[in-house]
Amino acid sequence: MPILPSTSESAFQRPSWTAGELRTALEANEDEPAGRARSVRAEALLAAADKLGDPEIQIRALHTVIEAYERGGESFRSPVLFSRLLRLWDRHGKTLRDASRLEYETHWVFKWMTSDLLSVPEVPLATVHGFVDEMERRYRLAGYGMRAVHAQRFRIAEHLGDTAQAETHFGRWLAAERDLMSDCRACEHLAQGAWRADRGDDLAAMRLWRPTIENEISCLDEPASTLAGSLKPLLRLRRYDEARANHLRGYRLLRGHVELRTAFGRHIEFCVLSGNGARGLEILAENRCLFDPPFEPLDYLEFLSCVALLLRGQVQAGSTASVAGPEGRDWPVGELLDRVRSEIEDLTRRFDARNGTDAVSSRVAATMDQTWLVAELPLVVAARPRVPEARRETPEPPALPIQRESAAETAEPADLADPDTDTDFDDLLAEARRLFDVAHPGAMKMWERVAVAADRRGIELDLEAQGRLAEERAADALDREDMDRAVRLLGEAVERYEEGGLEGRAVAVKARKLLAEALQKKTCEPLQEEALAALYATARVLQARGLAEPEDVLTVRRAQAFEARRTTEIGADPDGEADFEARRESAFDHFAASVEALLADAVEFDVPARAAAAHTMRAEIAQRRGRPEESVPELLAAIALYDRAERPWANLHPNMLLAQAYLAADRDADAEHAGLAALEIAERWPEQRFPAGYTRQVLANASGAQGRYADSAEHALEAVGWADRHGVPDLAASARHSLAFAYEQLGRDADAAAILESALPEMIEHLDDPTVVNARWALARCLGRLEDYRGAAEQYLLAASAAEQFPQQGGHAMLAASAGHALRAAGLPEEARRAFDRAVILLRVLPDPINLAKTLRALAWVTFGESEETGHDSEREDVLDQVLLLFAEAAQVLEAAEGSGDYERDAQVIAYELAETDDQLARLHLNADLSDKAMPYAERAASGFRALLPHSAMDYDFSEQMVAWLLDRYGSRDAAVERLREAIAACTEAGVEAVRCVAFLEQLAD
Repeated sequence: MPILPSTSESAFQRPSWTAGELRTALEANEDEPAGRARSVRAEALLAAADKLGDPEIQIRALHTVIEAYERGGESFRSPVLFSRLLRLWDRHGKTLRDASRLEYETHWVFKWMTSDLLSVPEVPLATVHGFVDEMERRYRLAGYGMRAVHAQRFRIAEHLGDTAQAETHFGRWLAAERDLMSDCRACEHLAQGAWRADRGDDLAAMRLWRPTIENEISCLDEPASTLAGSLKPLLRLRRYDEARANHLRGYRLLRGHVELRTAFGRHIEFCVLSGNGARGLEILAENRCLFDPPFEPLDYLEFLSCVALLLRGQVQAGSTASVAGPEGRDWPVGELLDRVRSEIEDLTRRFDARNGTDAVSSRVAATMDQTWLVAELPLVVAARPRVPEARRETPEPPALPIQRESAAETAEPADLADPDTDTDFDDLLAEARRLFDVAHPGAMKMWERVAVAADRRGIELDLEAQGRLAEERAADALDREDMDRAVRLLGEAVERYEEGGLEGRAVAVKARKLLAEALQKKTCEPLQEEALAALYATARVLQARGLAEPEDVLTVRRAQAFEARRTTEIGADPDGEADFEARRESAFDHFAASVEALLADAVEFDVPARAAAAHTMRAEIAQRRGRPEESVPELLAAIALYDRAERPWANLHPNMLLAQAYLAADRDADAEHAGLAALEIAERWPEQRFPAGYTRQVLANASGAQGRYADSAEHALEAVGWADRHGVPDLAASARHSLAFAYEQLGRDADAAAILESALPEMIEHLDDPTVVNARWALARCLGRLEDYRGAAEQYLLAASAAEQFPQQGGHAMLAASAGHALRAAGLPEEARRAFDRAVILLRVLPDPINLAKTLRALAWVTFGESEETGHDSEREDVLDQVLLLFAEAAQVLEAAEGSGDYERDAQVIAYELAETDDQLARLHLNADLSDKAMPYAERAASGFRALLPHSAMDYDFSEQMVAWLLDRYGSRDAAVERLREAIAACTEAGVEAVRCVAFLEQLAD
């Protein structure tokens, strides 16, 4: 992978300078990243300019230093230099060669200085007001309007908390006409919107910010600052999707902009207000440099107030973790909070003393005293670690439950008031028994109501009712993975049933208790098969004697099936993979046999619900063996049987599995239908245990495959939130991948890029290599459209490196070619050429003539670019020969494909690429100052594009204009005019416009 170069420091280090060299160095430094290094270079160049003694160079150098300070978070250093700049301007301004431009730049910087002076508490207010007065005087003398002056006076009044004066100057600001000294519209709208939001009109603020947020207007700081400012108003407006999107996009834009501390603070504040403190801590960890001096005091104070809000929440939650802070180290959260508060108290005291008001300290206190506006808004970025201290239980993926499904909140009778004071107790108990018999999800709550009512009324439950209550509570404990409690309660149920002479039910619960005891050990050690077999035999004998119900026999059978299922989860043996596979298949065979036994008994006793459970297990076996299509009829049978048994709630699990099976079979609409059915059941009977995240992920993929990316994003977002809450990192990674893909298809490249960048470590850890490659590929595409070409190139190259190991090399080739395009766009031609070379080598052995031709042309152009750097005609000719050979190969590849008959479906695409090759050859000759040799290629290109009308309208228009231009230059104007008329007629006949040909015809006519 090529290393992306950076600018050399040596370009700014010289013992002596000429005026031209200094100008070049000053311009180069302005392109460097903001920060202390850029400021130091600017200071060195200013010293060189002072030594040279040229006033114009000195003024340029002063502007360079001031801008470096502004962009590097050191604006408080600027006023002294600006005073010097004004003196130089007053002495020499009228005599400078570039006087008009320097006059404009000098007056523009006045606005920065007002804010810079205001932000330093040691600068007296009289000095600040005096500076604005001087600004007004000079603006009037130079003929500029007063809009910028009113804006500065508004900012001073706002800072001082003088609402009346602020409103007055705000009105004057809006009333004054825009002129050359007005801030850009994006910056103006930011300040105006912030004022509206502070006054409680969030809707007006969002209307002002809409053009910036939608990229209609922008500048160096925008839309990053506006996106940050919009976060809290959007939360207050409950426009949560927009708030999330603005956080994702806005935080990405802040990278490298240390001067935007306030914006960083707004993102941290947003994390706290949206219930995402962990994400706020991650932002601190990624940007600990924000604590480091130098910094502009007022922005730093606003940043610290948001940090204090975050840390206070952590301390109140009882956290003792270490968090990122100043001095390049981690701090205990309480200790860092104390330090931050101390700095805040010092700064607010200094500002309030200077201002004579408590406006600054009141604003800071209001920020620190906030509480969340939404309990938890999923931000979808991967915050690591998501589970910092307390262990979260990890739910299993969709699989057969090991007990009756119930997730009701358990509470002991003594803790509840009697909600059934006016209800007949016998009716209540009868309803509880009925719900128990049909395994209703609400049975647990009903039995707790029975327990409360009995306790309040002094009624002693009979032994059977006590056993059933214990069973229900045990089921709840199993749901909560509290195995100790489950074993104890199942033991109590056995005792009650035995005391009550209910031998059949006691045997059934003994089987359940054996399973719970096995799970209690937290090992894969199987139960003694004889133990469950003996219980089954006993149940059969009791049932034959009329002492057990069919359900008791089936409960034991079901326990046998669950135990057989558990044995399929044995781990791999690293020393004997072959033996492991054999043991695994044997375990599955045993599981399948136990399921068949359960099904046979369910049919014998005509218990459709147990038969449905057996069919569901059959489906699970098929899916786990990699044969999802075989599971579909089993699941449909299970659903029908549950319907026959009048247990619609039990269809939750079959529908979940059915959705997965349909998705694997590319039956996306069916998968969506089944997934939505599962969600509907879960919503109707919410007491059931439901790993909703997995079904949401299926729905995300199914709706996305049908081209409904907004629906896909909604489902993926729900899946991410569920996976994060339940600590399921593999699902979280997969769902983030789906969400990012949906966002990309919706044109939300910044959101998709933010998700992928944050989640890549998680994806690398939990997802397979092809999925990670696809994620990097998607990230590269998004970064390219966001014009981060270096970042795109890096992701393409990383993906290509991983794809190098894949059996099929088509993806590897396309990634290498895409990396070449990104590197070329990033201004790295040598690295681009190497990437294209790599892609061409791969594509030459693949049946992909179209992409090979495209990549050969791209390699030709980047090679042609090298000719501009060669000094000798012979070298340029050699490079041109190489380029022409590449174009010739591209044409040969396409012609061979066209003549082979193997690419009939791509015939139109191949014809287009042949015309495009000729068109690019014509342009190559024009760029090489060989216009006289371009005509044959231009004519062939025009003919090829014409044959493809109307689909190639724009290309045909361009190529015919080029032919006409060549005719006008090397042939005759009459021939050119005739050619244009023919082209216009052809386009008209095809129902398209020939915009360029019409314009060129008018030009020739004139």
